Amino acid sequence: MYAVGSNSNMTNAAFNSSAADADAVVHANKKGNGEQNDESNDNINGVDNESMCNELGDLIMCPADMPANSRKAFLQHMVENLPPTVQNRVLALKHNQMQQIKISEEFFREVYALEQRFYHKSCELFDERRDIIGGVAEPQPQERYWNEEHDPMLEEIRSSEEFKQLTSQLQRMPDTVQGVPKFWLTVFRNVALISDMVQEHDEPLLEYLQDIRISYEPDSYTIEFHFEPNDYLHTSSLVLTKRYILRHEADKMYPFMFEGPEIVSCEGCKIHWRDGANLTLQTVECRRLRKGGRCIPKVMPRDSFFRFFSPPPSVDLSMADEKTKMVLGTDFEVGYLLRTQIVPKAILFYTGDIVDSINDDLGVDVTSVSSDSQDLVADRPSTSSSIRK
Repeated sequence: MYAVGSNSNMTNAAFNSSAADADAVVHANKKGNGEQNDESNDNINGVDNESMCNELGDLIMCPADMPANSRKAFLQHMVENLPPTVQNRVLALKHNQMQQIKISEEFFREVYALEQRFYHKSCELFDERRDIIGGVAEPQPQERYWNEEHDPMLEEIRSSEEFKQLTSQLQRMPDTVQGVPKFWLTVFRNVALISDMVQEHDEPLLEYLQDIRISYEPDSYTIEFHFEPNDYLHTSSLVLTKRYILRHEADKMYPFMFEGPEIVSCEGCKIHWRDGANLTLQTVECRRLRKGGRCIPKVMPRDSFFRFFSPPPSVDLSMADEKTKMVLGTDFEVGYLLRTQIVPKAILFYTGDIVDSINDDLGVDVTSVSSDSQDLVADRPSTSSSIRK
């Protein structure tokens, strides 16, 4: 009832490949045994044609084996060649799907409201976490009441000479230290996506990072970075903010791609630096163009974690260049990761109970060290024209 269409890339590729194989067989037989009679050539071509037909038949019966674009073209062609009455039923089913999407929009709005509600219920615990980290509060002696499974792989790693050499470089913290020094810097350095943003010259300031909080609004959320007084930031910039704007409705151009709210843009904040302390700039000595000429130092931009607070201007990502798409894609992903994983579960990143991926000199990829660990790479939203909640 159905004939393979010409717009199926995979089908054409399979046909061309099979035909080329048939020609190769004929050529090889002619070269090795002399010219074959017409009957023999027909038999050879007949076998290859039968094989080719079987291959095409398998693809038709199982489009999942095709590459994604070929599969899409194949299925669209299939629908276009259905009888008109069946096509109308298919169209009715897509209208039905649109009504389901409307219900999904309502569902995800309520989920977002629930997230906001339960975040506020956790704020007292976040206050306690901040005070323990900062040395303001000293907890009573604690006992562990949860199970931590023994992991033979980790024991094997710890017993290796490479691991012992690696850990020997750790500086021992004095017993009299207050709080948990460098807590947020350590968390950032343990998350590959954020560690890539942190430069060595950023670390002294990130040691003053006291807390990270989330502020929710109906169609956006803001991440607040609270710093202790320091020699880098003016007192008016001790709280740096990054706001992410959400779209709760399905994209009108691509409604069937809807899987929940998407980040569609972001806004940073102006940082007031102390004189000579701007970590996003560097002074570069210039060359003298001629003997005796003046050498005027040039101030140049440089990579820094704090460029995170100066994202590119809001643009239609479908019209943006590749560099802008890449920068905003990473930015949206970091904003999503901070809100859903790092802020609520910071201590688990500090202790290694949650890791995304580790590739060190030991040649080991550790993706989980407890039953609570999560694969953050899989949990991250895809980066395309926007980022899902």
